[in-house]
Amino acid sequence: MKDIIKISYHKYLKISAVLLFLFPAALVSGPFLSDLLVIFISFFFFLTYKSDKTLSLFKSYFFKVFAIFWIYIVISSLLSENLYLSIKSSLPYFRFGLFSLAVYLIFKNLPKSKKLFYIYLFGTLVILLLDGYFQFFTGFNIFKFRLERPDRLGGLFFDELILGSFLSKMIPLFIMLSIINKKIIKVNYIYLFIFLAYFLTFLSGERASFLLFSLYLILIFPFFISFKKFLILCLLFLVLFFLSISTNKNLKSRWIDQMKMHIIYQDEKTKVLMPDHIGLFISALDIFKKNIILGSGVKTFRVNCEYINKEKKNELKKFLNNVQFCSTHPHNYYLQLLAETGLFGFLFILMIFGKLIFIYFSQLYSLKYKKDKSKTKAYGCMLSALIVYLWPLTTTGSFFNNWNSSILYLTIGLFLFAQSNESKKYL
Repeated sequence: MKDIIKISYHKYLKISAVLLFLFPAALVSGPFLSDLLVIFISFFFFLTYKSDKTLSLFKSYFFKVFAIFWIYIVISSLLSENLYLSIKSSLPYFRFGLFSLAVYLIFKNLPKSKKLFYIYLFGTLVILLLDGYFQFFTGFNIFKFRLERPDRLGGLFFDELILGSFLSKMIPLFIMLSIINKKIIKVNYIYLFIFLAYFLTFLSGERASFLLFSLYLILIFPFFISFKKFLILCLLFLVLFFLSISTNKNLKSRWIDQMKMHIIYQDEKTKVLMPDHIGLFISALDIFKKNIILGSGVKTFRVNCEYINKEKKNELKKFLNNVQFCSTHPHNYYLQLLAETGLFGFLFILMIFGKLIFIYFSQLYSLKYKKDKSKTKAYGCMLSALIVYLWPLTTTGSFFNNWNSSILYLTIGLFLFAQSNESKKYL
């Protein structure tokens, strides 16, 4: 009986691994294929539940925390006035926890998977970089899709202007896997590749993604280079970015002129911060005040934003005629969690973010005492990636969006793998 379980375990794990290799390309194709792969990988992982290795993962600290969060958002949905809209997103959310465990198990128990996933990820990123720079210089991508805006790049994402967002989220995975797979690509080429991705994120015009990418590089530099070298690199980057902005009117418009307008609106009597998003922020806070404990339910912001305080709307419209109070989400993870999951859901994620920050500084403190620096580097890369992903002071997509969640839980799976090498413990 044990032999049968062992054979089934390896068979399902190998199938999951093959599907995982296709994951980076699936993310580029859109949310449908990537979410489909999450479902299949989670399903095949669940079929290995009789294995001792799988059962131990269900008892891990990460899964217990995830299960509590999942149960909570399901309860919030069940009590929501928009039950069907909310429950159809919160109930299947369980698959993402299984997906993270599956990623961890694949990397931990199939040694070749680390190399193969790295190659597939690298190939996907190379194609995106080549196409992105091609579009910047020619005005259209390799499929002859023309730019809709001269100050933004979509690349192979076409009219979905998320090229910079994808690069900023996937490069941390690339760096971590580069550390593990040392002999595949030389270090100097890796640094060049990271720089090309970083600069393309800047050229894409995605300001939030570029700033988060910059924050990520700041967080990981203590694990790789000295402070002096870091300052020199920062100076070189600043010179390059200044030259780019000063010689390209589209970049200047995006990074100087538009940024001024998008950060603050000012007239003779009034100053309004974040004029493009202030209406959405106000809607989120208004929804939270009506549903303080459990929130309005997952993905219900799009409905409840229609019913916010009319006095607030009219007051703001005196200064901003085109202000928007409704969208699919409020463009900030923490405000979305306040509105849709209430105070408990918000504090739940905030405490996780706080713990990650604490671990990061603890890691920095103990860095000089580590003998095996390679493990510390991989762990530090993934720890920094999660901190940046959950960074509260930025505009974001939807926390419960399937595409965003797929990347988040892929990152968590790799974090668990890096952490297991570091301390033999889970998050």
